[in-house]
Amino acid sequence: QSPSLNRFKSIETSSPRISASVETKRPRETENETAPMAAPPPMAAPWAAKPDSSTEDQQKLLQEKLARARAMKPSAVDSSKPAPESPSKEGGETLKSPPPSPGLVVAPWAADAEAEPPKMLLGAAVEVPLTTISVGGESKQFRFQPPFKAITSQEDMQRFKEGQAFASVRDFLLSLNDACKYKKIGSQPALSPACSSVIKVLQTLSGWVDEVPPIQQPMRYGNKAFRDWFDKAEAGMHTLVEEMLPEQLRPASVEIAPYLLHSLGNKTRIDYGTGHENCFICFLTALAQIGFFVAEDAESLALAVFWEYLRLARKLQLQYKLEPAGSHGCWSLDDYQFVPFMWGSAQLIDHDALKPSSIHDDGLVAAYAKEFYYMHCVEFIKEVKSGHISENSPMINDISGLPSWSKVNKGMCSMYFAEVMGKLPVMQHTFFGSILPPP
Repeated sequence: QSPSLNRFKSIETSSPRISASVETKRPRETENETAPMAAPPPMAAPWAAKPDSSTEDQQKLLQEKLARARAMKPSAVDSSKPAPESPSKEGGETLKSPPPSPGLVVAPWAADAEAEPPKMLLGAAVEVPLTTISVGGESKQFRFQPPFKAITSQEDMQRFKEGQAFASVRDFLLSLNDACKYKKIGSQPALSPACSSVIKVLQTLSGWVDEVPPIQQPMRYGNKAFRDWFDKAEAGMHTLVEEMLPEQLRPASVEIAPYLLHSLGNKTRIDYGTGHENCFICFLTALAQIGFFVAEDAESLALAVFWEYLRLARKLQLQYKLEPAGSHGCWSLDDYQFVPFMWGSAQLIDHDALKPSSIHDDGLVAAYAKEFYYMHCVEFIKEVKSGHISENSPMINDISGLPSWSKVNKGMCSMYFAEVMGKLPVMQHTFFGSILPPP
């Protein structure tokens, strides 16, 4: 066996959460009669799980972390010294800076020199009102605010992996992984208004790509027209997300919209990678946490909403020749994506015709590329890369030697949490707030 396949197998874990998500067997009626696809036993929706601590405790921890971060800034003013006085414009008198008003909290980006505050909320302090919403019949309180980055070290990473945000995203991914089993893209029943509204936003963003064509430039990759499109998306994102939400959830748009915006690539580097894809998963997780989605939406989220997002991501990658963020994607699965391989392998568990080795049959790949994520990803690789798949995507080539899709899916789940959500270079760009609390 090749070293890369051994590495894929070695990352597998005995976690009961992952095992429960990937080892469900496809039911059969008789030995001689093909049974229709049946759904596995339902899993509890991840957003239905109660948090380990109360919302009020989370808010206190958030504010304490921000206070510590501000105190540790090298540029912070020594509180034991009097505040510097600035000259007044009238009469040469001096005026001291007024203290923050009661009921105001310092903006989260003030504690992070790397974070850029939204243009509409510039200032030393902003009022963050407490919002009470009903989630699954239970009242929850949030202080919606622009999300911020909070992972800068391995110590932060360790706290993140042990915290609520990691658990929320992990459980959300595994529940949608379970919802994908035995299902095809486009086979979902009528979409809920929530899922339909997200798809409408993604289609609007896709339409804007058509309005901003690539420019002629000497560089092959990183078309600078992407920055113009990103500016257009950034200017309209808050309105798109706010109008997508029902009236009682619209205060959350200030916190949720940045997740969607930053799931579309990096404006400065003109690149895209698994971290941006994970940002979209956080966007969906946050919406689920505030009750925008219900448990019955799981299949549509995985196979309709994410499919629309993937189509938009592919359009951006091809139109603007986005650079892969990192080296050959994650372990050379793909230059850009990971989640479609995970959910795609779940779709194919116990499939009668398609086996892991079927990726080497171009006819089968083309025939099933619009029904199964895994085949779509393999087709994309073959279209945009030259050479045999063993050369341009060695990990995918080696995985094709595994005996079953169940084995592939278990390895994919374990790899995602270890090599994407468990790595500092990827997760240092993750955003946190009142919905997904910081480590």
